[in-house]
Amino acid sequence: MEKKILEIKMYLQKYIGIYDDVLPHTILSNLLKYCNYVDFEKSKILTSEGGNVENSDIRRAEIKNLFNYGVDSLTEIHWSNYLFSKFFKAIDKYTHDKKLPDCGIGQVRDIALLKYENTGFYKWHVDHAWSAPRTLSMIFLLNNDYEGGELCFREGDGSNEITIDKKPNRIVIWPSNFLYPHTVKPVTKGTRYSVVCWAL
Repeated sequence: MEKKILEIKMYLQKYIGIYDDVLPHTILSNLLKYCNYVDFEKSKILTSEGGNVENSDIRRAEIKNLFNYGVDSLTEIHWSNYLFSKFFKAIDKYTHDKKLPDCGIGQVRDIALLKYENTGFYKWHVDHAWSAPRTLSMIFLLNNDYEGGELCFREGDGSNEITIDKKPNRIVIWPSNFLYPHTVKPVTKGTRYSVVCWAL
């Protein structure tokens, strides 16, 4: 039985891609400064009807969506374009490393900064839904000067939990489907910053 559990864990981990040192340290530092400058708003969750609602029982975080058009801030446009390019490069590496050249990824979308302050969390969930179809999910971890806030994965039945080390300048990529429920554990001290986006 122990061998089977190990095999399942290894299978799950096989399709979780981890890429470190994504940005030069000076640029990462500037991105963190930008996080302290922008106005965040309360994050929402998708409903089964396709709407977005606040629900602090499921998710307690703040969000700043980044756009490269239709905004007055050249700084926001810069960060949006720059981060999109980094996520595209990470996807290319992921599909090469995992031997998935024909997985049909053609679009990166919905890039956003996330801020989890003390007691912030996101309960277990998956990212793909009929109202928000997603193929790959990505989180870019920006800092680690906080406690709690671990990104974890597990089986659908709650077994075989995997914790990702909190390392700044790290992108984590995984399939958005039902096989990869994940959570952000409650932050107990400090502020956790990350960037998220999805690919179709």
